[in-house]
Amino acid sequence: MSLFLRKQQVSRLGTISRLVAVGAIAILTGCGGGGGGHHASVDPNPPADSYPGISTPTIIGPVASEPFTSETKNYTFFATDVALASRGYVEEEFYMEGKANVYDAPQPNYTAPPSTSNANIVQSDVPYKTRIVVRRPKDPAKFNGTVVIEWFNVSDNFDGEYYWVQAKDYLLRTGYAYIGVSAQNVGITNTNAIGGLKKFSPTRYGSLDVTSNDILTGDPLSYDIFSQTAKAAYAVPVVMGGLQVKHAIGIGMSQSGNRLGVYTNYIHMRDPIFDGFISQVSNPRIRDDFNTPIIKVLSESEGDNREELTRDQPDLALRHTWWVAGTNHGDTYQRLGRTGVRLRDLGPALTTNDNCISTVTGLPTPSRTRTPYRHVINAALHHLVKQIETGAVPPSSPRFGSVDVTGGELAIARDAYGNALGGIRLAHSDVPTARANGVECGNIGAWEPFDTATLNTLYPTHADYVAKVKAAVNNSIAAGFVLPEDGAETIAEAEASVIGLGLECSPERCLNIRHFTADYSTTGLLREHTLYYNIVDGEDILRVADAAHFYAANGDTLFGTNPAYAAQYYYSYVVSNLRQYIALISQAQVDGRVTATAAELLVAEANNVIRAIEAQM
Repeated sequence: MSLFLRKQQVSRLGTISRLVAVGAIAILTGCGGGGGGHHASVDPNPPADSYPGISTPTIIGPVASEPFTSETKNYTFFATDVALASRGYVEEEFYMEGKANVYDAPQPNYTAPPSTSNANIVQSDVPYKTRIVVRRPKDPAKFNGTVVIEWFNVSDNFDGEYYWVQAKDYLLRTGYAYIGVSAQNVGITNTNAIGGLKKFSPTRYGSLDVTSNDILTGDPLSYDIFSQTAKAAYAVPVVMGGLQVKHAIGIGMSQSGNRLGVYTNYIHMRDPIFDGFISQVSNPRIRDDFNTPIIKVLSESEGDNREELTRDQPDLALRHTWWVAGTNHGDTYQRLGRTGVRLRDLGPALTTNDNCISTVTGLPTPSRTRTPYRHVINAALHHLVKQIETGAVPPSSPRFGSVDVTGGELAIARDAYGNALGGIRLAHSDVPTARANGVECGNIGAWEPFDTATLNTLYPTHADYVAKVKAAVNNSIAAGFVLPEDGAETIAEAEASVIGLGLECSPERCLNIRHFTADYSTTGLLREHTLYYNIVDGEDILRVADAAHFYAANGDTLFGTNPAYAAQYYYSYVVSNLRQYIALISQAQVDGRVTATAAELLVAEANNVIRAIEAQM
C-alpha cells in the first residue's frame, strides 16, 4: 500500500483520536501580548498520536487584540478587512512554540532535479516561538472538514497571505478553515522601512524567535514549524475551536512556494501529515516518486524564458502543473486585496503603486493583469480534495504554445493582439477585451484595454459579447478549471460591462485600469474593489456601482462634444449614484457587513471618482 493510501487510511480511521489529543497544550485566554498566561493541565491518558514523528507544539491564545488605534499596535498584523462575522467565521491569532529539527535539506532551487532521498535530521529540539492566524467557521455544522495552511510569503519583508487574498471567497462559501503561519525570520525580525512583526509591534511580537537567538540562518526551522502547524490543527482543540479536521492542505505562494518544494521533496516524505499541496505561482521540481497529490498553478510569469518552459514536468497521477493564460505572478486582485490592510497597518508612505516601463512597448505598464487567476486556484483546491477523498485524478492543463525569438530564446507564442496561445484559457483570454501579458515588468505584468474601435469590431453588440463570454465560461467549467459559482461571477461582470455598447470609457473616470491611490480611482476600479469584499446582501451596493459606471461611460463618450451639457447630464447621475453608494457602504458598516478598514477604503475610492467627475462638470 502506498504512503498516500496509508495516509488516507489514517485520516479516516484516526480522526477522532487525533482531534482530542492534547500533548503539551498551553492555553492563554484574554491576554493581549507578552507571552505569559494560564496553562491547562496535560491529559494524563492522552489518546494515541496519529503523527508520532511530528512534535505537538504548545499553543498560547487566542491572543486578544486592542483596537486598530492602539499606540502599541497590539493587534493581529494584517487582520483581515473582510467582514468574517457576517459569513459566520471568526479570526483568531495564537502564539505557537515548541522544539523543531534542523535538516540537511538543500536550499530552494528551481533548476536542479530533486533527489529521491529524504532529508536527515542534523540537530534536534531547537526551541522556537512564532504565531499562527486562524480563520474558521464558528458553527461546526458549516465546517467541511478541511483546513488549508498557508506558509506566509516574505518577499515583501512582511508576512504576505497571498493565497488567502486569492481564495477567500471560495474558502468562505464552502466551509474551509484557514491557517497562516509565520515560518520565516524575515517576516518576524526585518528592520527595513516596512519592518517585520517585531518592528510592527514589539509589545505583541517581541518574544517571537525562529533563529535560536540569531544562531541559525537560512530558516532551517521553518520546515518543522510548517509540520507542527498541521499537527496543532489536528491535535490541539483550541486552534480550531473544537472543529474536527479530516484533511490538511499545505500551500505556498512564490517565495514560500519555493520552500514548499523543498518541504514536499525532502521533509514531508519522512513523516507525511499533509493530505495535499498547492504551489501558487511557483514551479519547484517535484520528485517523480512523490506520494501525495500536488497541483502547481502557474501564470505566464513562470514561463517567461527557455529554461522555465523546457523544465516543465509531465503530469503524473499525483502531480499536476496548470498554466493559466493571461495571468501574472501577482495580479491586480492580489494587489487590491492587500491595499486596505496595508494602508491601515503600514500607512500610505509604505503602500506604493506599481511603476514599471514595459519591456515590450517601452511605455509605462497600464496595470497588472485582470484575468481571474483566483478562479483556477479555487478549482485546484476543489480537485485536490476530491482526489484525496475519492481518488479522482484532476484534469491536465494544456501547455503554452512557444516560439523561438531573437537570439534563440524560447518564449510564449502570442496572437495578433499580444495575448498568449495555449494554456488554461478563461473567458478573459478567449473573449479578450485587453492585451494581457504576464511576462512584462517581471512579476507585475501588463493589462492594456483595447480601444473602442477594436471592441466594436470584436463585439458588435453587448448581447454578442455576453453570449461569447457565457460560451467560454461553460467551456472552462466543462474542462474542470473553473467552478460554476466563479463562472457566474465572470458572466455577471460581462453583463454589467459597457462592452458592445459603442461607448468610450476614459482612464480618468471610467476604465478599469491602474490601481486605486489616494488621489485616483475610476468607476471600473470601484466595481472591482467592491466585488473583492463580496459584501453579504450587497446586491444594491454593486447595482449602484454598476449604474455609476454606465453613466460614466456615457458621459465620457459625450465629453468635449457640443452641447456640453449632454455629458454633464450623465455625469450628474454618476455623482448621485456614488453618493448613494457611500450611504449604502456606511450602512453596511453599521450592520457589520463591511469592516471599518474596507469601508474607509471604498468610500475614499468613491469620493475620488466624484471629484474627478465634478472637475469636468
